[in-house]
Amino acid sequence: MKKFLDFMDNVEERILTIILPVMVIVVFMATFFRFTKLAIIPWSEELVRYLMIWLIFLGVGAGAKNNKHFTVDNLVNKMPKSTHKALFILRTAIIIGFCFVIIILSFSLIGRLQSMGQLSPSLRIPIWIIYASIPIGSTLMIIRSTQYLIRNILKENRE
Repeated sequence: MKKFLDFMDNVEERILTIILPVMVIVVFMATFFRFTKLAIIPWSEELVRYLMIWLIFLGVGAGAKNNKHFTVDNLVNKMPKSTHKALFILRTAIIIGFCFVIIILSFSLIGRLQSMGQLSPSLRIPIWIIYASIPIGSTLMIIRSTQYLIRNILKENRE
């Protein structure tokens, strides 16, 4: 299991590390060419939009790996320390349940998009490929939230 998670860490980080610079380069080139009137790149906005979608959905898993998502802890901080572990487990269970619902609904959506055969306007790629980021990101969120939960429970048990 450790090898699988290490492999996922590497793949996840490499993909995210590639997507962001590609987005910056495409936006810079499109802006430069438009400003200098050398050319217009009609597909640049669409490509950057789709890369941003993939960046976000892949990034949710990377953020969950180290619990880097925004949380409001006021309620938890007002509760006694003895309840914090149970609330943490409950929060993780809610996140996992929500992600399961998103995965199920997104597979239904992707199936409908595949049957329609819709293509993106400029790039002419199947639109379901863009929407595939939803179940992939949600699956990563489940794996990473579970990983963080287990890591923290094991750490607390050692202390």
